[in-house]
Amino acid sequence: MKRLYLALISLSMLISFSVVAEPFIIKPQTQGEVTFVTGGVGEDERNAMQAMRADYNLNLLFSVKGTGEYISDVKVRITDSRGNILLESVSDGPMLFAKLKPGRYIVSVEREGHQAIDKTVTVKQRASLSFTWPQEQGD
Repeated sequence: MKRLYLALISLSMLISFSVVAEPFIIKPQTQGEVTFVTGGVGEDERNAMQAMRADYNLNLLFSVKGTGEYISDVKVRITDSRGNILLESVSDGPMLFAKLKPGRYIVSVEREGHQAIDKTVTVKQRASLSFTWPQEQGD
């Protein structure tokens, strides 16, 4: 009886740990030849993203200028120098990391209700871009 009780407690603990850990798993996604991750909402996701940062050679960050507020739900499009769309997604958090072949790219981002921002980046070993939007009126 004691063994059954210990087995049930152990099983309950394993299930509870997996339920607690599940929401914080950042899963890599792939579009064509580009693998990427997106997230960073909350401390656990932010730590998970930072732990994966070195595996990706393009790091994007989205925020509101002058507030320290980070933004999610940003539409992201990455095109190569020929205009081919390599990645098109919506960020789940303020960070998006992508694995790209070395080259020159245009990163276009758009936040609902705001003008799109385009930046050109050359990815050799590693590159980082930050995108900031002005504060909303009344904030």
